[in-house]
Amino acid sequence: MNMDVDNLASGLFRRLLLTVYPPRCVLCGAAGMDDMDICEHCYRNLPWLESACTQCALPLARHSGNHLKCGRCLQKPPAFDHSLSLFSYEQDVIRLIHQLKFYEKLVCARLLGGMLVAAIKQHGTALPDCILPVPLYRTRLRRRGFNQSIELARPVASAFRLPLEIQSVIRRRDTHSQTGLDKKQRRRNIRGAFKTVKSMDCKHVAILDDVVTTTSTVNELARLLKRAGVRRVDVWSIARAK
Repeated sequence: MNMDVDNLASGLFRRLLLTVYPPRCVLCGAAGMDDMDICEHCYRNLPWLESACTQCALPLARHSGNHLKCGRCLQKPPAFDHSLSLFSYEQDVIRLIHQLKFYEKLVCARLLGGMLVAAIKQHGTALPDCILPVPLYRTRLRRRGFNQSIELARPVASAFRLPLEIQSVIRRRDTHSQTGLDKKQRRRNIRGAFKTVKSMDCKHVAILDDVVTTTSTVNELARLLKRAGVRRVDVWSIARAK
């Protein structure tokens, strides 16, 4: 009974806030759409990932369907089992992610995380036991002040009532930026970067990252999780590079 009253009060307070402070589009400043921080025009023009590999989310030719695997995953499957990504990493999605990571606009995490919630519901994928945001190294975390993957994961964890696993795995060394590195260099750069420091009870884990490029980071994490006894690893991301 008390929970129902609390939920009602929370809903009324939220509606009041939206009336007094209606959301504005984070891309163009126009009025937001459906209580979202983005307008309808900008929303429709985002680079939605229409066809992608079911295992690594690599963008495929349009109208290829959503039940195919790419040649790379067929020849050499990664350590993770399934991927879901919202967008191709281009255009305004780059702007949104950069605003979050480098300009501390946490409203972008709320927006993108909410979009990911909708995609997971639409996709109908089996929910994991927990969500593991990709860890940052401690010096980078102190410098930035937050982990963008954790901020993106918060609305997802809240919507599905899933725990955030942020203590079992750490990044034990500060890797060089992956930007500009080829696939082989990225694998070498990230190898051994993560470490389990606490046992995990979860048997099905969803790794959550902002951008997946060559899959080197999430694959390294997935290998570590599988060695720790996790049976299934999914990868959820906002954007996937081509």
